[in-house]
Amino acid sequence: MKIIYENCVYVQKNDIGFLNQTDMPIPGSIYMKVFGNSEVTIINNSNRFEFIEFTKPNEIEYFKNINWMIDYNDVCNLTEDEIIELGNKIAKERNEIARKYNAMSQEDKRKNYNLIRECELLDFKMYSLRDIMLHKQGKLSFTIPTPKKKRAKKKGIKKLLKEFKEK
Repeated sequence: MKIIYENCVYVQKNDIGFLNQTDMPIPGSIYMKVFGNSEVTIINNSNRFEFIEFTKPNEIEYFKNINWMIDYNDVCNLTEDEIIELGNKIAKERNEIARKYNAMSQEDKRKNYNLIRECELLDFKMYSLRDIMLHKQGKLSFTIPTPKKKRAKKKGIKKLLKEFKEK
């Protein structure tokens, strides 16, 4: 799940872990922020619902363009019935892709291997939608982050003295 704000995007570690398992390109700054520290990054049941904040414009744009990752802002005000309806649409799309792939010859399946990935991405989208439903029902607890307020930059002593002298 992602949560897109004006100057940042928050992404659950679960989604980052899944993204890392795909063959999709990941901007270096995102990879380094998550996996580039000196410690080994492990995403498991104890932390998979935690969010990581990304603030660079290219990172925000990157996550905006990932359509298989549920944006919390798009679903947070939906009723349970509306979430179920959305889930049914995702399942229908996934099943149509699977039927198309299964009807292909072996040669066409090799050429269209990307259809398997599309099904996997839609499966993951369904799991994310399930998690949102469980969260709304109070059966799954995680904190929805909000953007940090930017503090005004403190003026340096030299700048303050200069302003004082000008008065």
